[in-house]
Amino acid sequence: MRIPRALIVTTCFLCISTVLSAQTKPIDWDAIARESQTILADYLRINTTNPPGNEFPAARFLKGILDREGIEAQILDTSELGPNRANLYARLRGNGTKRAVALVNHMDVVPATPSSWSVDPFSGAVKDGYIWGRGAIDMKGNGIAQLMAMIVIKRSGVPLTRDIVYIGNSDEELTGTGALVFVKRHPDLLKDVEYLVTEGSDNLVENGRIVYFSVGVSEKRQFWQRLTVNGVPSHGSRPTKQNPVPRLVAALYKISQYETPLRVTPGVDKFFRDIARLYPEPRRSTY
Repeated sequence: MRIPRALIVTTCFLCISTVLSAQTKPIDWDAIARESQTILADYLRINTTNPPGNEFPAARFLKGILDREGIEAQILDTSELGPNRANLYARLRGNGTKRAVALVNHMDVVPATPSSWSVDPFSGAVKDGYIWGRGAIDMKGNGIAQLMAMIVIKRSGVPLTRDIVYIGNSDEELTGTGALVFVKRHPDLLKDVEYLVTEGSDNLVENGRIVYFSVGVSEKRQFWQRLTVNGVPSHGSRPTKQNPVPRLVAALYKISQYETPLRVTPGVDKFFRDIARLYPEPRRSTY
């Protein structure tokens, strides 16, 4: 996976709320792209498979980069999250006339089976024009794009009317404990945040130009189910139709096939109506 220049530009655009002044330093985007790719490759080499997570080394890696750039950063919640786990918080100060923008990512990744990969999933290898590694898309690549957006803004001297907050959470892939602990223990760090940018939305970019930004209006949550199946236990060599195990499998399959009714919420309705004008017919009328 490559970090697209458009992704860094988009993140910068969302963070900057004033016009560039004549005193700002020029940006060498090709150099930034190369630096971003190097940092991402190094980041992918930190194995944060969840479970167990082990996000502390990732937090320390990111903090080291922020420290070198003169951006204040803290590693938080190590006791609450358990051994070798942590949250990361950083802030780039603006003049405070407007409320902050938060760039939020998670440092953990889902498990990888090396035998199913053509490269080591924690190698950060560059191959066929891509950077390979578990988490390159979900969501270490995004986290580094956010990081580099902050760095570019800091180096360029762009005058900010808003603070930019950078948060790296633990445990997004399993139970969400990192974000829950952060919100519970540090409401003071979030109280001035007006906008939050994270994974999950889809922004339309054509020919390097941003056509629109999509906005999340809700969030999915777990819907836990506990099933108890009754029957007559039997040995695998002498199965019976009353064996509860096949009944349980059938019940789980039935749940997996269930589809909720389609209901267009007001936020979704407004989103499609707003973007409809950007498309030719018949899609315009469909939207």
